[in-house]
Amino acid sequence: RKEPMFVDGIYEIAFARRNQSVRADNRAILVCRSGTLFGADPRGRIYRGMLHPSAKRAMRKSFLSAFYESPPRSRPPPRTAAPRGNAVPVSGEIDSSARSQSTTIFVGRKAVDIEITYIGPLPP
Repeated sequence: RKEPMFVDGIYEIAFARRNQSVRADNRAILVCRSGTLFGADPRGRIYRGMLHPSAKRAMRKSFLSAFYESPPRSRPPPRTAAPRGNAVPVSGEIDSSARSQSTTIFVGRKAVDIEITYIGPLPP
């Protein structure tokens, strides 16, 4: 029996911290449609990216290649400040057919433990 692939749908991402419970502001909602990702978290960060299936058919892993952008500051920076990009790369490997999983991704160069839970399908 072939397992269904839960790539398309709505997901909750919980950023886990060792020996601490996950707080509400450490969660994000992510939508995946045809491998394209879009989401947001309570801090106003916007997530965008792609899921790339593994080339090996025996593996159910997908490679996550994304970034997040922080919301603009309430006050503009001084005119003398050099412009800085606010996009942070996010990458890792996930099991795209698992309804729930714990894994480690990289946010910038920092390893971050996350829990990914499939919430349900996208509306038609």
